[in-house]
Amino acid sequence: MRELITKPLSGKLVDQAFPLVQAALPSVDLEQWRHFAGQLICPEAPDNTGILSVLTEQGYIAGLSIYRIEPSLAHGPVLIADHFMALDLFNRAAVVNALADFLEDLARRRGCTALHTHIPEKDGVWQGPADGLVSILRDRGHAIESLRLCKQFGNAAQLTVGTPRDRARLA
Repeated sequence: MRELITKPLSGKLVDQAFPLVQAALPSVDLEQWRHFAGQLICPEAPDNTGILSVLTEQGYIAGLSIYRIEPSLAHGPVLIADHFMALDLFNRAAVVNALADFLEDLARRRGCTALHTHIPEKDGVWQGPADGLVSILRDRGHAIESLRLCKQFGNAAQLTVGTPRDRARLA
């Protein structure tokens, strides 16, 4: 069985993550990506944002998601996973599941009552292959809400809230 490593994206891996970003968002160039990522992973970055990655045994980035925590009228505090990306030649489902596990755990520890997962539009086909993002995330309990998927965790009072700098503990 494959061993995938999930962790916050570090500055030294920003350039390595670019091919995955460009596969999902072809209009983004390397300088735009560097600038955007730099704002989210620097020590001065807001505590409620970050970039999560999934690395293969060989150290290649196979999954990536940009996240932020915001209040939601419908759900209370939510972790929003923007640009949920998974690309793997051998087992895309394993990468999707590793990234989803990481995001769900982070959301619960930060006191979120739901996880909103935004996927690239090209993967938004609802009648796609079994290993498509929508199919895999639906199997994990997510439900389609327009162009996003939502997984609810329950009442905020039932959850354990993490420390202000979960990112430091996860590194």
